[in-house]
Amino acid sequence: MRVLVLVWGRQVETLQASPLVRTLAAGLPGGTVALACSPAAAQIARALEGVGQVLPLRGLDPGASPAAGLAAWGRLRRQRYDVAILCGTAARPRILAYLAGFARRVGVGGGLTAALLSDHIRPRTGENQAATWVRLAHLLGIGAERHEPRLDPGPAAAEQALVQLHSTAIADGRLLVALAPGTGHTDLRSPDPETTAWEPERWAHLANQLSTRHGAGVIFVGALEDQTAAMAAAVDIAGPHADVTGQLDVLGTAALLGLCDLVISGDSPLLHLAAAVGTPTVGLFGPTDGRRRGAYGDEHRVVQAVPPPGHHHATGGSMEQIRVEDVLAAIETAL
Repeated sequence: MRVLVLVWGRQVETLQASPLVRTLAAGLPGGTVALACSPAAAQIARALEGVGQVLPLRGLDPGASPAAGLAAWGRLRRQRYDVAILCGTAARPRILAYLAGFARRVGVGGGLTAALLSDHIRPRTGENQAATWVRLAHLLGIGAERHEPRLDPGPAAAEQALVQLHSTAIADGRLLVALAPGTGHTDLRSPDPETTAWEPERWAHLANQLSTRHGAGVIFVGALEDQTAAMAAAVDIAGPHADVTGQLDVLGTAALLGLCDLVISGDSPLLHLAAAVGTPTVGLFGPTDGRRRGAYGDEHRVVQAVPPPGHHHATGGSMEQIRVEDVLAAIETAL
């Protein structure tokens, strides 16, 4: 059986599709599992376990134009797959799969365009997206699920990460915690990524508490544009720390996170990269839903800001509502 997994979204969603891809690859011996995703996530997709082929399609990016959607349809209609599995409930990928002529279109129900699906499952309130999507394999008769996301950064990235880590003064066997104080890796379109940022002073206080309580060293990670946030936090840190923001590409960052004991970040692909290389995480979520967008697995923790009184949804809180004490409490259960 030839299966094409279509991911609507960017890096976070592509990483959340990893358990589904692994489940399909294990449950379809002799079959082929390909993954179509936004070009922004293609490098990550190629490193995921179980992916046989990656099809970058700009039309699967939430920010893409209708013209990009038309181009994606043109490419999809030339593909020869038995089943299209849709990760996401947006209308565009459903329409693309239907018009491209896939005989079987499997996805998560909800919305008017769910009528374009040939098979679907029901979403569950508060369920992580990765858990929802892995259940799609049941519709193909696959019962044994592979819940852990898996990504192999490769030997070059692993070497790059080792060199970067040993260039710091904190790679001496102590507990190592990666902190991501910026939003450079965030691939959210809405809300504004800046609303998912935590104040530098709180990152500094957290780092000092990690040093005092656990003897930990902290290493700042992130994109080049996160250097300002990392420098602002580092000013008030008394304990051992290092800053590698902007020094590594996405796979090098994944390899570095795999060398850490814990990763703490806001709503970012970094949480999912860490999970995919086996490192526990603590995710800080304000206006977005950590239950759905947090790292998937029992070893990961979510600190969710409480929405203001009168708010009718579980999300919508502010990052300012997350206290350092809340994060420390989550860390105690993660270490």
